[in-house]
Amino acid sequence: MSSQDHSHREHFENITLDPVPGEERPLTRWQKFRMVVKVVELRLRFIALMALTGLVFGYWDTIWNYYEKWNRPAAEHAAVAAGVEFYCPMHPSVVQNEPGNCPICGMPLSKRPKGEKQSLPEGVTARVQLAPFRIAQAGIRTVAAGYSPMSESLTTVGFVTFDERRLARISSKIKGMARVEKLFVNFTGTFVEVGDPLAELYSPELYQATRELLLAQSTSVERSYAQTPLGQSLQGNKSDLVALARDKLALWGITHEQVDEILAKGKAEYRAPILAPLCGFVVRKNIVEGQYVTEGEAMFEVADLAHVWVQAQIYEDQFAHVREGQTVEATVNAYPGEVFRGKVAFIDPVLNPATRTVNVRYDLPNVDLKLRPGMYATVTLKTPVADTPLFQARTSGAKSPGRSIRTASLTPEEQKICPVTKAKLGSMGDPISVEVEQRKIWVCCPGCPPKLKAEPARYLAVLAPPASGVLSIPETAVIDSGDRKVVYVESQPGVFEGRQVVLGPRIGDRYPVLDGLAPGDKVAAAGAFLIDAESRLNPTALRAPPRVPAADSTSPAQNRSTAAPAETAHRH
Repeated sequence: MSSQDHSHREHFENITLDPVPGEERPLTRWQKFRMVVKVVELRLRFIALMALTGLVFGYWDTIWNYYEKWNRPAAEHAAVAAGVEFYCPMHPSVVQNEPGNCPICGMPLSKRPKGEKQSLPEGVTARVQLAPFRIAQAGIRTVAAGYSPMSESLTTVGFVTFDERRLARISSKIKGMARVEKLFVNFTGTFVEVGDPLAELYSPELYQATRELLLAQSTSVERSYAQTPLGQSLQGNKSDLVALARDKLALWGITHEQVDEILAKGKAEYRAPILAPLCGFVVRKNIVEGQYVTEGEAMFEVADLAHVWVQAQIYEDQFAHVREGQTVEATVNAYPGEVFRGKVAFIDPVLNPATRTVNVRYDLPNVDLKLRPGMYATVTLKTPVADTPLFQARTSGAKSPGRSIRTASLTPEEQKICPVTKAKLGSMGDPISVEVEQRKIWVCCPGCPPKLKAEPARYLAVLAPPASGVLSIPETAVIDSGDRKVVYVESQPGVFEGRQVVLGPRIGDRYPVLDGLAPGDKVAAAGAFLIDAESRLNPTALRAPPRVPAADSTSPAQNRSTAAPAETAHRH
């Protein structure tokens, strides 16, 4: 082969064909290896990033503690030398000489003088601070204590009786023995009008008395014609004998009309009619015809049933809710759905030692005679709590903003709350005074005066509760330990204070507050038992020893307004 042919062949071997458009070039082994390495590298980077993020979240408290240690101001180190220690209110075993965070819960440590114990204001039994997520987990819900009309319903059983003021007992007034000559009322239950004859009595003494009356009358007439005026004056006035005879018959129960009738007839009567003294029913008949009765013996009893009594027994623990003149409703089984309304007329001053009850009398009109003596009645009595002696006695001496705002301007300690925001005065800085309707009103911040002046009637109503309004809280907010009752008030966001309160009897699902709370206080209506358990189980929660409420006029609510606040605890 010639050299020229060999050169041409090498030239053709070095020629590379161009790729056809649309056809992919296959990867080499080296390119495939590099691609696998890149994919593994990207995945390892993602895993490392996730691991680093998890470590940061897991050791955040430690990292933050180191950060605070590196950036701690020099002033805090100076406080260490001044006899100050740092502690965790939630974990009392954690006490350090330098500021920082609690190694158990990671919360900032609180500062206090060495050896000093934190105290609670007067009237506060415990203090617990919870973080927002703990409040949400426990389902704690707060409501504001406010005024509302409250009435206690008292239901008892009574029985219908006669009105003793309209019950008449008819007795024989004739001297000696008298025979029942005739009966006009032959059976019990007969209705009689005033003046109707009930019976006739025969008596010899009555016949003799009427003869004396007629004789004195005739004698006085004859002598008046036979004697001169001078002779009449010397012998006396014979009409006095007639008056004495009339008085004698009147003492025996003979009316003036009957006496005039005897004088008009001029004939002595031996039978005396017994007349009904009132309109009503004959409820008792003790005589029959031909029977002899003595002077003073009861013959009939007549009762006016147009007005009856209902006698009810009230237990001694319910006695404070009943007062004279109170409206009462009664129902009987004979007339379902019909209500008979009346008023409390009398309360027995003596307690029955056997039944421990007090007899209470209700007056009920009975014009249509539906109520019959002897019937049982269900008596319902509603008493406004503001009118009960217990509530009036406990609140008469206390200084209440709603009761004194009308007469004079108050101090911030007496007013206690802002009428606009209902927040405690002093919680947002120094209180600000505003002149409204010629009175000085205190508000909590500069944003409240314009609202107060724009709608004074609306906001002043917060300080002046209605006359029938009673400060009340839900039943679920009360922790009853037997010797005292405690409610937890949210004094600051997340801070709950246990306050001892004086409550009235429970009405439905609420308690009236006699002492210990002010209007606008936010009480824990749901989750109060969990807060109480936290204050008992957590040794760092501040608790005060049980105390009996003092008898003076200073209420725990007033003491809280002047007591200095304790150290603010950190969030749990």
